[in-house]
Amino acid sequence: MSARIMRKIGNLMPSLDDIFRYFWGVWKMMLGRKDGLDHLDISAEGFWSSFYAIAIALPPMFAGWVAYAANLTAGREEAGLRFAIVTRAAFVDIAAWIVPLVVIGLIAKRIGIAKRYAAFVIATNWGSALISWIFAPITLLQLFFPGRTDVATLFAFIMFGISIVLSYRLTFIALQRPHAYAAPFFACIFFGSLFLTVLLQNLLGIGFEPHAY
Repeated sequence: MSARIMRKIGNLMPSLDDIFRYFWGVWKMMLGRKDGLDHLDISAEGFWSSFYAIAIALPPMFAGWVAYAANLTAGREEAGLRFAIVTRAAFVDIAAWIVPLVVIGLIAKRIGIAKRYAAFVIATNWGSALISWIFAPITLLQLFFPGRTDVATLFAFIMFGISIVLSYRLTFIALQRPHAYAAPFFACIFFGSLFLTVLLQNLLGIGFEPHAY
């Protein structure tokens, strides 16, 4: 039974060509092109396989967690403490990725997006993975050149603002609803995820307070 389940999970794993195709699709959506949806697998299998995007995003996300832990520990070489922070940061980020999608799924019918929910989740998953990789150079700058924090922070804020615009366009095209609906929907998702992130960070004791560790 377990072997059968593992085979099914393995069958859902997208190929490298599929991953690049999905990235190309969500990138086109981020540029405001509706035909980007045609590059995504909008099916039951495509829905579940889109969560492999979390695994695809793990390398840049892991680098971000390590950089975050280094900032919190003020550069001190304390492997055990850093590992604990990295583990908690990973839990926070993955929860902030998945929980909003689950909540939306529970209320999708009530808010009138039941028919677009799968497309939204698929696009969001692959879009989030792509944005994680786009942020990778900034994360590496923070990680390997800690003395350049001002430059890295400036670029991070600029990229953060750009990512909000790109993510909104992605959401707008995935939902296929007017801006009057998509804008408040996106705002709720964005601020909800931000609130969840800050809440979990504080509950787990990793709120950003440099030199506090």
